[in-house]
Formats: sequence, structure tokens, C-alpha cells
Amino acid sequence: MDKKVSSLPLKDRYVVLTGDLKSSRKLKALDRAKIQENLKKALTIINRKFADIIIAEFIIVQGDSFQGMISSSKYLFDIYYVLFENIAYQYYLGVGIGNISTDISKNVGEIDGEAFHKAMKALEQAKKEKEWIKFEGSGEIDGIITYLLNFMADVMWNWTKRQREIVIHYKKMKSEKVDLTLEEIAKDIGIKKQTISKILRRSKYKMIEKAEKGFVDFVSPAK
Repeated sequence: MDKKVSSLPLKDRYVVLTGDLKSSRKLKALDRAKIQENLKKALTIINRKFADIIIAEFIIVQGDSFQGMISSSKYLFDIYYVLFENIAYQYYLGVGIGNISTDISKNVGEIDGEAFHKAMKALEQAKKEKEWIKFEGSGEIDGIITYLLNFMADVMWNWTKRQREIVIHYKKMKSEKVDLTLEEIAKDIGIKKQTISKILRRSKYKMIEKAEKGFVDFVSPAK
């Protein structure tokens, strides 16, 4: 990974992710505490795994919300997968892209500016419109990106527990070694090739994979 800021019409800007757990205040105390621990774990993994492109580390704010700032929107899908896998509880996500009006700091609470205002606006709109994700960038393409990200999230949140486990394991193995065959992955999981193939098909994973590739290609700087 590198520290280049992505091109969208988003060049030389910052990417702020602001999230909030859905209706968490309605949960029982023990359930809420467990989910908050899962959120802490997810943010720790993100801060470690994406250290090269994180400008301000992801932290919990106001108990049930979280926020962080990265240098490229290229990794939105990957970060979403980490949150999805480890929180195991639904959440809203607002993505804002723009400038900042303060000095850069590892502490996201010490930074402010356009990117943060857009992320907060996006989060509030996601809640109001009951969407998984809202994207606020240049304005011209925000709707298209929002629809794409919501398609991805909606499919994922409709997975069964089994689909969730298999797809996440499959994605991790493929990211570590691109040329792994389906047979090799199935053997590692301990299931038949036909079974994993069926699960991937029913989970619509290939469609999500293509959507992710299209998004990454779009936001990546031209070579």
C-alpha cells in the first residue's frame, strides 16, 4: 500500500469515515458491552492492517460511534469487510472527502475541516434514509458511488452465518495468494469444491468482487 491520495475528482483531499452502531442504545447492557468490545477489536485490526494509508487512527467516539481518516478511498471495501467481520452488528457509515482546516494529527479528535463535515453529513443522511452507507465527495458522482457501496453492503448483510464465514475466509485466502485454486481453498476450509462454489454463487460474491474491482480501478490514480 502507498500513501498516494486517490484520484476520483478527489485528488489531494482526505477521506474521513464516520460510523455509528444501529440502535445500540436499545440493547441490553451486556450485549452493548460485548458489541463495543468487538468494535474496539475491529478498529485495532484496521489501524494495524492499514497503517500505511491511515492519517488519523480509527477510534471510538461518543460510546457507539467511530471515526478515522485515510489517504485513499481505494481501501473502503477492505475496511468495510474488517468492520463487517468483527463487529457482527449492523452500523451506518458516512464517508466524506475534502480538505482539512487544522494540522494533521494521529488523534482524529484534533482535526477538523471539510472532509469531517461531509462525513458527518453523510452519516446523518444514511441514518435518515435508512441506507447502509452514504458517500459525500465531489457531488457529481456521489450518488453512483453511494448506490454501489449500498449494493455491496445490502448483499453482505443478507448472508447467512455460513455464507459469511466461507466468503470471508475465501476473500482472505485470495488476498494473500491470488493464484490459489478453488480446490486448494476448499481443502483448507475442509469442504468440497462444489460446496464452496455453491456458497459463493448464492452469496453473490462474484458480483461484489466485480463491483469492488470496478470501484478500485475508478478511484486509483492513472498510471
